[in-house]
Amino acid sequence: MIRLFRRHRPTEIEPMQEIDAPVPEEASWPFIQESPVLKDAPQSGHAVSIMLVNMCGLDWEDIERLLPVARQGANKQKMVPVLVVDLADVVPLRNAGLAYDMLPNIPANATLLPDLDWNAYAARRRALLIEKWRPEAIVHLGSDRNW
Repeated sequence: MIRLFRRHRPTEIEPMQEIDAPVPEEASWPFIQESPVLKDAPQSGHAVSIMLVNMCGLDWEDIERLLPVARQGANKQKMVPVLVVDLADVVPLRNAGLAYDMLPNIPANATLLPDLDWNAYAARRRALLIEKWRPEAIVHLGSDRNW
């Protein structure tokens, strides 16, 4: 499922002009211009559009098989993918060269604090991720679809 979020509604539709210039510093936020995450980003001079890719509930082998899907889907939409995972080991994610963020693994952590309302906690954390990244789209490839 893909959810698109529009920040504004233009009064006139103008064709986007493709340019070969690097992404300007102010348009590359939340990344730096030299970030390898932006290597596949469209070089239009406009602000970077983020696609959150929910991969919670998957192990690294499953995520690794889905990385081309995440990259191609975001590239087709002219967005930068940001993977959302619930893994403790993020070294493979760093090595993959994609941006990522984390949510807690509820089944693994529920026994540590059994009195905590984990569903409410996870909902708040998801809301914070959306506030932080301000995605144009959210794609669910993981088994946890409680967004």
